[in-house]
Amino acid sequence: MITDPYLVPITKSINWSAMSHISALVAGTRGSGKSFLAFSLLVSLSTLPCKTDSLLGTSQLPTQIFAIDLKNADMARLSSLLPDGRVANNKKDAIRVVDSFLNAMNKRMEWINDNAPFGATAKSLQMPLYYLVIDEYSATSAVFNDALTKEDKAMKYHWFSSIHQIMMLGRQLGFGVIIITQQASDVNSGLSSALKEEFGMKVHMGQANAESYRLTFGNEIQIPIESLNTGEGLIWLEGTTDTGYVLPFAAPFINTRDFWSILKKAFARQEDVKYLTSCLNGNY
Repeated sequence: MITDPYLVPITKSINWSAMSHISALVAGTRGSGKSFLAFSLLVSLSTLPCKTDSLLGTSQLPTQIFAIDLKNADMARLSSLLPDGRVANNKKDAIRVVDSFLNAMNKRMEWINDNAPFGATAKSLQMPLYYLVIDEYSATSAVFNDALTKEDKAMKYHWFSSIHQIMMLGRQLGFGVIIITQQASDVNSGLSSALKEEFGMKVHMGQANAESYRLTFGNEIQIPIESLNTGEGLIWLEGTTDTGYVLPFAAPFINTRDFWSILKKAFARQEDVKYLTSCLNGNY
């Protein structure tokens, strides 16, 4: 029986408590399986609480999904499943999506402050999560870093300050970020050390060298000697693997022939207003 309504099974023995350890980093080279892992996470999140025997959960706490994919690849296709304005595949729309996400975050903060007792959080009220998933974050950062005009420089500042604000302030409100990137370096990915500290889950998919693992997990983490294939990786979870090591794992198998229909079912409860202030715990 799953007692934590925000628990996302990664494997039968590894679970991610999304509300408690909200933001996630998924790194790995092209073809390592990081995007498919991210999609399986989105299915589980959008149908929380999870079931122990199914990728689709009960959907009592349907996580609301926003997505940015400037490479206009698989993640961008979610625009046909999510409400208008939730998915961006270009620079200006990325700013609009981030602003919409921040606006929802601030509205939830106001609602909690006005309607719930002192000290209440999205977790204590059992409110649905909100997630912004950014595919190929290093490439996205490069687009914003290429700022020559005054407008471009303003957009660059807006982008990075917004991501920083979401990751630093979103935890208690149930607003998190899933960042997918090939390499989690400060220079190439735009991920500062301060932002890396905010990730409650860090994953590196596929075989990699010691430097790539260090960039994902940090200098103090011990890397086991493992031979990893596509769809396999190493994972660090806040509160579970804090003693200097990471765990090898295999991501859930995805049958691509059926997965689009699974995504349709998973995103059936994506609504802009309803889930911003709804809560399962009405005893407050």
